[in-house]
Amino acid sequence: MSRYKIACTAGFAMFAMFFGSGNLVFPLMIGIKTSDQFLTASLGLMLTGVLVPFLGLLSMILFQGDKDKYFGLLGKWAPFTLSFLILSLLGPFGVVPRCILVAYGGINLIYPQIPLYLFSAFFLILIFFIILQKNNVIPIIGKYLGPLKISGIILIIIAAINQSPELIPSVHSENPLILGITQGYQTMDLMAAFFFSITIIEYLRGICGSKEETLRVSILASIIGGSLIALVYIGFVSLGAHYAPYLTDIAPEQYLATIAKLTLGKHAALIVAVTIFLSCLATASSLVNLFATFLKSDIASNKISWSFSIIITILISFALSLTGFKTIFHFLAVILTYVYPALIALSLTAILNQYYGFKWTKQFFWVVLLGNGCYSLFTL
Repeated sequence: MSRYKIACTAGFAMFAMFFGSGNLVFPLMIGIKTSDQFLTASLGLMLTGVLVPFLGLLSMILFQGDKDKYFGLLGKWAPFTLSFLILSLLGPFGVVPRCILVAYGGINLIYPQIPLYLFSAFFLILIFFIILQKNNVIPIIGKYLGPLKISGIILIIIAAINQSPELIPSVHSENPLILGITQGYQTMDLMAAFFFSITIIEYLRGICGSKEETLRVSILASIIGGSLIALVYIGFVSLGAHYAPYLTDIAPEQYLATIAKLTLGKHAALIVAVTIFLSCLATASSLVNLFATFLKSDIASNKISWSFSIIITILISFALSLTGFKTIFHFLAVILTYVYPALIALSLTAILNQYYGFKWTKQFFWVVLLGNGCYSLFTL
C-alpha cells in the first residue's frame, strides 16, 4: 500500500474518531448564537477545535505515542493521574454517554417510540463487537465508518445550504470570537488527540516500519483529517446561523436532525439520522477502546480480560447516558473551562521540548492552570 493510501485511511480514521457528538452539536450552537457574525465565530472554533487538537496530535506523535514520557514532562504523578482523568471524561463519564444521546436524538426525532435505555443498550453492544478485536479498530473506522460518515455529512450540508433561509442579525451580546474559542473546548478534541494519536501510531508503525516514515505518514494523515474537520465545521456553523429561528426551542442533540427534516423531509431525514448514528458510533468506539485499554493495563495491571474491561466501560456509559445531554454538558463545561488552557500549554511546550530542548513545561502548565482558575473564580 502506498504512503498516500495509508495516510488517507489514517486521515479518514482521524476524522471519524474526532468528529463525534460534540462536533455535531457545538458548531451548530455557535451558529445559532452568532447568526450574521458566524464567520468570526468560526475563526475561534478553528483555533480551539482544529488547530489546537492537531497541535496536540503532533506533539504526541513527536513522542512516538509514549504517553508516560509525554505526561512525564509534568512530573512522576502525571502519567497515571492525567491519563485517568482525561480518559474518564472522554470515556464512560462524559463523551461516550454524550455520543449515545446525540445518536439517539437523531433517531428519536423520527421514531419517538424507541426508549432511550433500549437504544443505549443496542449502541453499546455494537461497540463491544467493533472493538473486541483490537487490531481491527482503525481499519473498520478508516475504511468503512469514516468515508460513510464524511459522505453523509457533506450531503446534509450541501442540501441544507441550498435551501437555507436568510440570516437574521444576531441579538446575542457575546463576543463571537470568544464564543467560538470557548465552545471549541466542548469538543474535547485536544484531550482526544493525546490518545487517538497512540492508536494511529500503533496502526501506522505496523505498516510503515521506520520511525521516520511513521512520522511522515502521521503528519500527512493529520493534515487530511484536520482539513476535513475544518471544512465541516464551517458548514455546520453556517447551518446553525441560517436555521437559528427554527432551532431555538429544540434540544441540542436534535439540531442536525431537525435541519435535515426541514430541508429533506422525514424519509430523507432517516438517512441523516443514520449518518449521525455512524458518526457517534465511530467516536464512541474509539473512546471505549481507549478507556478499556487503560482500565485493563494501567488500573487492573492486566489482571482482567480485554472483554471484561470493555463490559465495565460500557456499563458505566450506559448508566450515565440515562442522565441526559444537559446534565453531561454542564458537568463537562465546568471542568473544561479550568483545565483546557493548561492542556494547550502542555501541547505547545511539549513540541518546544522536542525541537529545542525546552525544560519548563511543568512550570508553564501550573502557571496557566492556576492563573486560569483564579481568573474564572473572580469573573463568576
